[in-house]
Amino acid sequence: MRALLLLLTCLGLATANPPIKTVVVIPVEEQVDFGLHAFLKRAVARALEKKPDVIVFKINTYGGELQSAFDIVDLLAGISACSTYAFVEQKAISAGALISLSCNRIAMGNSTTIGDCAPITQGQDGIVMLGEKIQSPLRAKFRTLAEKNGYPSLLAQAMVSADLGVVVAEKAEGGSEQFTAKQWEAFGEKGQAKFKSHKILVPEGQLLTLTDREAKQYGFSLDSYAGAEEFIAARGWTKIGEEAESWSEKLVRLIGTFSPILMMLGFGALYMEFKTPGMSLFGVIGVLCLIVVFGSKFAVGLADHTELLLILAGFALVAVEMYVFPGTLIAGGIGMVLILIALTLSMQTFTLPHSDMPWELKSLIDNVFMTMGSALVALLIPLAAARFLLPNLPAGARVIANTTLSDARIVSPETRRVAVGLAGVSKTPLRPAGKAVFAGETIEVSSRGEFIEAGIPVEVCRLDGNKIVVRATGTPA
Repeated sequence: MRALLLLLTCLGLATANPPIKTVVVIPVEEQVDFGLHAFLKRAVARALEKKPDVIVFKINTYGGELQSAFDIVDLLAGISACSTYAFVEQKAISAGALISLSCNRIAMGNSTTIGDCAPITQGQDGIVMLGEKIQSPLRAKFRTLAEKNGYPSLLAQAMVSADLGVVVAEKAEGGSEQFTAKQWEAFGEKGQAKFKSHKILVPEGQLLTLTDREAKQYGFSLDSYAGAEEFIAARGWTKIGEEAESWSEKLVRLIGTFSPILMMLGFGALYMEFKTPGMSLFGVIGVLCLIVVFGSKFAVGLADHTELLLILAGFALVAVEMYVFPGTLIAGGIGMVLILIALTLSMQTFTLPHSDMPWELKSLIDNVFMTMGSALVALLIPLAAARFLLPNLPAGARVIANTTLSDARIVSPETRRVAVGLAGVSKTPLRPAGKAVFAGETIEVSSRGEFIEAGIPVEVCRLDGNKIVVRATGTPA
């Protein structure tokens, strides 16, 4: 029998056991941002070099930036050299759900959740859901991914819009069909009676979030497993690698989290350098802070040579303002504008927002507010400190004198060397200001208003602060 099977195999009439599939695992964790997109771009490229049959993306995120999520979805959906699986390790909420649906198949860990991808923003009264202008293209993206990978389209869209509502109706001849709440209501009693029964899966006013069991029941998930390793073992696959973020990639993502603080420190330090020019510690700190912020964006591919040239030109003009032509404010003002533009552009993948992608306009507005707000706060903090904090420090800790201009009386060296009644000769015409010679020393003086020609004997008649007032006492010699 064995010999017969071997003979049939050689003749191609019997098939050998199928080869075991190879797998590379890539984590998709924490905040969805441009740093995560940059890591996944490199990780996918490294994984494809191993020529695996499957890439498993371990999902554990509450979501994050919408623009970054779309970039990641395009990256994952564009993989054609192998199959892609999303394994929801703990949670795939918001952008995490969108990323999961971009994979060919989904599996979930025990007691995990997926869904709730309504676009939101921070408003004056707290978290605010964005309107239909943003929801519509996001729903379309969910619909496209669901239809491409075989997930329930209406349920996928119900993760985005709370007012959709989904009803499942059992057909009399068997099977079921899903409708939006408005579609079901439009059937009326007569149309609804054609179905054997119906059930509201997602009530109007609620976003869809599924547990692992519900995700399997409604056709999103293959099954639930204790973990990614158990899922791979259950499929009979062999793991040949697992990508992980390097320390530098983690550092870049961490810097991105603190970018607003670093920008405030940078702009604040540059302002202090403006007030005390001379390449002091303030200038070094300001430049370093802004370079770190810009460098983190450059490292993940957000900033390119255009932004680099803008920020270098900005720094050069600021330096010209402080050390070559101080006080003009023209070069410094233009330089600061270029730095702000470079930092704003470095936070996004586009230059001008596209009309078909309304979230890009929101992203641009958010980025402008972040950079301009950081610069404004950085300006106000030193001004407020100098006005209210420093003068009220204890005497031993005070760094500035608690005085006003009315307390100051600055006397020039020339004023100290003359006295009322001192005689001299006008050296230049006094009309009314000019110069006079007293005891062989030329000093700036002023007449009482009359014109005095050069060579006229004069004497000091009044000292008005640093102003030396003289009167004519004779005629030219």
